[in-house]
Amino acid sequence: MTLPRAQDVKTIAVLGFGVMGHTWTTALLAGGLDVVVYEANAQNVESNTNRVRKYLERMVQKGVLEEDVERAMQRLQFVESEEALAKCGAQALLEVIFEDLDLKCATFERISAWLSPETLVWSNTSCLDVEKMAMASGRPDRFVGTHGMNPVHLTKGVEIVRHPQLAEQALDCTLGVMQRIDKAPFVTDNVPGFIVNNGLIPWMIHYYLMLERGQATTLDIDTALRTSLGHPQGVFMLHDYVGTNTMVLVSEALYEATLDPRYKLPRFIHDMRDAGHMGFSSGRGFYDWRDPKNPEPIAFAELS
Repeated sequence: MTLPRAQDVKTIAVLGFGVMGHTWTTALLAGGLDVVVYEANAQNVESNTNRVRKYLERMVQKGVLEEDVERAMQRLQFVESEEALAKCGAQALLEVIFEDLDLKCATFERISAWLSPETLVWSNTSCLDVEKMAMASGRPDRFVGTHGMNPVHLTKGVEIVRHPQLAEQALDCTLGVMQRIDKAPFVTDNVPGFIVNNGLIPWMIHYYLMLERGQATTLDIDTALRTSLGHPQGVFMLHDYVGTNTMVLVSEALYEATLDPRYKLPRFIHDMRDAGHMGFSSGRGFYDWRDPKNPEPIAFAELS
């Protein structure tokens, strides 16, 4: 089976244009690749296309992107169906949909029938079993986990998840493409939580519990982490960017896979999710994001 080489990859098909999908698209465009997107939600297409343009404009202003923004945007194309996306001729298809194993497996079973045999398939998953998805796709030798860190266009790290069925050429191509778009890929085995979330989730839960006990405020904890431990955001601002629903899904998946109590979230995080306080995307989480440039911390008693 012929697989693409990293230097020959010109087009990436992106399935999903939500919170993670549009930042992946920004990174791919900034890296000089053509991007074809399918997104079922028309509202996401409109709002996130505007965000992609703004992100690229900021990258030009900061001197990290030399290409004209409109020229870069011309390399972004939308199609009207999964079938059209699969048949667009991309060398790799990147899935960036809801973090649910059954949903992802069903999607791969459906879409693989339309893909060229040479097409690589990448899944942006933060904790799910990559080998199970690979088997569902019917092309396990060409299926790689590619966990981008949110927001992908600003964060260099990409977690590359291998599994026993993966062809070495597919892994090498994936690593090479990530390096082409100025990412710092690192490889992990297919274990619960991989590298990042395996350690990150218990760390975040530690600070959730500290807040719940009243030991310190949201702002004090985030300030401590930024100014003393070199964390770029702090745990609660990071939570808001990741999203409450994602935190619940990832934590529950890790607990189910390991039965490790370190992955059990405190009740108030579920209450925030049930109240619709998803973080940055909803305008409210641990911070009030109505003014994105000046988010205001919310008192613990008012979180949910």
